[in-house]
Amino acid sequence: MTTTTQAHAERWIPGRGGLPKAEQARRTRELIIQTGIRCLASAGFANTTMLSIAREANISRGPLHYHFADRNALMAAIAEALPQAVTDDVVKRLTAASTLEERLHAIIDIALDEHLGAHHFAALELLLAARNDPELSAAIRPHFLASEGTIDEWWTQYLSLLGWPRDRLIAFRHVAVACLRGLAIDHLLQGDAEAHSDAIKLFRDMFLTFARQQS
Repeated sequence: MTTTTQAHAERWIPGRGGLPKAEQARRTRELIIQTGIRCLASAGFANTTMLSIAREANISRGPLHYHFADRNALMAAIAEALPQAVTDDVVKRLTAASTLEERLHAIIDIALDEHLGAHHFAALELLLAARNDPELSAAIRPHFLASEGTIDEWWTQYLSLLGWPRDRLIAFRHVAVACLRGLAIDHLLQGDAEAHSDAIKLFRDMFLTFARQQS
């Protein structure tokens, strides 16, 4: 073994200055998931294969299949990871808002900031693909249902200052999410930045005005 090769191998030996195998495996798994999210958002579900993810992540197919037996297993892991991608900045913006007006502004502004992001498009790709793929649906559905339940609980608590019944609060969230998905798809299909900007401003005004009038 050459000196260079030996040094490279020893990088990953615990206690020799490298990462423990468990941590290396965790990072590889996370790399695969995040690469899968980017591929879904940029290339769509049909073009996101195990091979394309391996190439994009610059890893061999061996580590890929070590962590995920097939594409549906990877898509399930992605579905589980999507709602966990809330950044520290988003958390700070949400927790800093205390009054109802501040919370309404925080929610709609953050949602609009994120609605053209990779995580939003990845979720859309998975949901649309699962409509005609029972095996994919079975793989991702439990994770989407779990995240929806968690978000509903958070939403009803965060906007409890509206004084609305729980079912109305949840319906309000579902309408907002549907509008955001529609805006994202429209932007993708139409590609008209000016029209999209106008639609965003109008939706933001509608969201805030409706909440204020009903509180």
